Amino acid sequence: MDLKIILIIIFASFLYFFKINVIPNGVYSDEATVGYNAYSILQTGKDEYGQKFPLAFRFFGAYTPPLFVYISIPFIKLLGLKVGSLRIISGLSTILGIYLIYFYSEKLNLFNSKASRYLASFTFAITPWVVFNARLGYEVTLGYIIFSLGLFLIWDKLIKNKISISGLIILSLSTYIGHTQRYLFPVFLLFFSLIFYSKLKTKNNLKLLPKNLFLLFITQIPNIILLTTPAFWVKNNVYVNTNIYQLFNDFSSQLLTYFSPKYIFGISPDINLQHTSPYLPLFYSWLIIPFFVGLYQLYLTRKTLNGKYLWLIFLISPVPGSLSGHFISVQRVLSMIIPIVLIITLGFDLLITKIRRLYIIFVLSFLTIMSLLFLWRSYFIFLPKERSVWWNYGFKELSQEIKNNPTKKYIIDNTRDASIYMNLLFHLQYSPSLLQKNFLNYEKIYYTNPHFNPNYNFANIEIRPIYWEKDIYIDQILVGDSLAISDSQAKSHFLKKVIDIKDPTGKSLIVGYETNPLAKYNSKNSKL
Repeated sequence: MDLKIILIIIFASFLYFFKINVIPNGVYSDEATVGYNAYSILQTGKDEYGQKFPLAFRFFGAYTPPLFVYISIPFIKLLGLKVGSLRIISGLSTILGIYLIYFYSEKLNLFNSKASRYLASFTFAITPWVVFNARLGYEVTLGYIIFSLGLFLIWDKLIKNKISISGLIILSLSTYIGHTQRYLFPVFLLFFSLIFYSKLKTKNNLKLLPKNLFLLFITQIPNIILLTTPAFWVKNNVYVNTNIYQLFNDFSSQLLTYFSPKYIFGISPDINLQHTSPYLPLFYSWLIIPFFVGLYQLYLTRKTLNGKYLWLIFLISPVPGSLSGHFISVQRVLSMIIPIVLIITLGFDLLITKIRRLYIIFVLSFLTIMSLLFLWRSYFIFLPKERSVWWNYGFKELSQEIKNNPTKKYIIDNTRDASIYMNLLFHLQYSPSLLQKNFLNYEKIYYTNPHFNPNYNFANIEIRPIYWEKDIYIDQILVGDSLAISDSQAKSHFLKKVIDIKDPTGKSLIVGYETNPLAKYNSKNSKL
């Protein structure tokens, strides 16, 4: 194994796994959902709804492809139900990505300098977009890495005028990891077949075509089964009652946004602050220079086989994100990362040949050190403090409070967050078999009823909106975010604050008030 790649992986592993259980400092609802359902499968062979080994998990009515949940099971078995058990999968996937981009650089045969291969792997390893997603505990990172692996295997055979059935099968299997890959796979197959038809229509390929199509069909049987149910189409609701002009306008607008240098090298326009690090672009801003140089180089090679293939994977990568609706989501276009890094490396490769090596080493070393300092400041200092609310910070502490008071009844307001129940199930490690009793015979409508009811009742907890007209007359604790219960409400209803969970900056995130039914009754009667 190459020593330089080993050193890059060692350094990257520190970035990906350092304090992985506590940074991000919370457990996002998607992570909690994956973790608890993997835990439920491990314990009972069924998910939270009592469905045996689902073909798609009904998470909040989204019917998420199942493979990441099943892969999580052995990690939870070994490490326990904690967020690090899930995040480690993304870190390991990204390390595979470091190897993968090195082999891309070697096989694409577009670089003049061997040093460019290592530069490609290192650039990938420390890119903010890559580091951020390497530390998440749900399917998006594994999805784009596995899809990129399939793309590489297909290209590796294409240069020999062969079809890579292993590559096609890996691409097919990636559709069971994330919704993005489910869209990207057929888009890739369509344009790949059109662009490289002349390379593929060899006698041997045509002879093997029926066998290859049959193998693809076998791998897609679960998706074909779901195709006849609403579960397969939940992500397509955006197209309902939308005219063709509006669809085209939304698609083209988003596509141009994803390709915009301002989007790639500036502060991301994604409105979901859980998708990015504070004050940091997806790619370091100074990389815009080798990116444009690389685009020029790629343009010059547009008629070569390697150039065409790199153009193909670069141009189709944001298509699923552009079809997703009316807002930008960086997590839906992660497949752009590897082609962008390769284009940046093309730029580096030309600069290396045109500028004296000593100058290149000095400038790159300085910019890299500064970039890593900004990455450390953004991710390991600012993110835990400023983005904690976006990572459901405080539910671990709330769960411990509930555990410590098993005889008290808690009403937890879910008016602004329908996923609260899952955060509590995760941290409480509530018995899946007990939870499943709420969904007896639910398997009959599992794939046909996308409607999600966020109101839950388990243990000593009831999760629903607070009903002020009756809840204040029952002896219990009302819990919500800082907006759920105002000081004036607490005073007028004789509530006593017993829970005040603050974020790292000292701002109240979760508050709990104990009711005083007797005082409220007396106050009401005195007014009468």
